[in-house]
Amino acid sequence: MVSVVIPCYNAQNTIIRGLHSVLAQTYTDYEIILIDDGSIDDTQRAIKEFFKDKNIDYKYIYQENSGPSAARNQGIRNAVGEYIAFLDSDDEWHPQKLEIMLKILEDKKINILGHGYTLTENFSQKYFKGDIKKIKFYKLLIKNFAVTPSLVIRRDICQLFDKTMKYSEDHELWLRMSAGNDVYYLDLPLVLLGRKPLTHGGLSSRKWEMRKGEIKMYLKVIKYKQYILPIIPLLVMFSLAKHLRGFIIAKRDNAD
Repeated sequence: MVSVVIPCYNAQNTIIRGLHSVLAQTYTDYEIILIDDGSIDDTQRAIKEFFKDKNIDYKYIYQENSGPSAARNQGIRNAVGEYIAFLDSDDEWHPQKLEIMLKILEDKKINILGHGYTLTENFSQKYFKGDIKKIKFYKLLIKNFAVTPSLVIRRDICQLFDKTMKYSEDHELWLRMSAGNDVYYLDLPLVLLGRKPLTHGGLSSRKWEMRKGEIKMYLKVIKYKQYILPIIPLLVMFSLAKHLRGFIIAKRDNAD
C-alpha cells in the first residue's frame, strides 16, 4: 500500500534510528526503498546488518552521488505502493504516522497530504486526530506548507523532483503538483526532524543560494500558472526582503 522512500548519504550513524521508526509503525502494509546516494562510509553495511534477521520487504539501491532530489526520484521510479511516503535518513516517524495518514487519505480521497513536525517530541503521546485544512495555492506560493518527510502522495499523481534545483526543490514540486491536485495539511507533529528545516550549514553564502533557488521556483511556476506573471516582481522582492531580514537578525545576534 505504501512505498517508503529514504535517500541516504553517509548516514551510518543516523539511518538505523529512522528505520526503527518505520518498523515501529502500527500500519504495516509497506515496502522500504533505500537510495544510497554514493555513501563512502559504512551506510551500506549498517543497512544490511539491520535487515539481516528481519523478514521485511525492502530495496537497497546504490547510485553515484547525485543529490537528494535524484535519490528521491530513483525511489519514486522503483516504488510499487499505491502511496509514496518520504523519510530522510536523520529523521524519525511517530509510530502512528502511516496509520493516521492512510486513514485520512483513503476516507477523504486526498492525493497529497502533509503534516507538522517537531524538533523535541519523544513521541510518548498518542495522536488520533488533528485539524485538516486545504492549502490554497497563493498560500503555498509564499510558504512551503510541509517538510518533505511529512508528505504522503498517491503514486499515480506523484511527479519527480527537479534535480537541477539544489534549493527549494521540494517546494517547487508541491507547487507543480498542486496545479492539478488539491494539497492538504494535517496539524499534527508526526515526524521528529534531525535538524531544523531550511538549514544547510548556516553560511550566509548558502542562505543566498537558498534565496536564489526560491526565485528560480517562482519563475518556473509561470509555466503552469501564467496568471501570476504580473506579481512575479512582488514575489522576488518578498524573497529578497526575507533574505535581508535574516541578514540583519544574524548581524544583530553576532553583535550581542
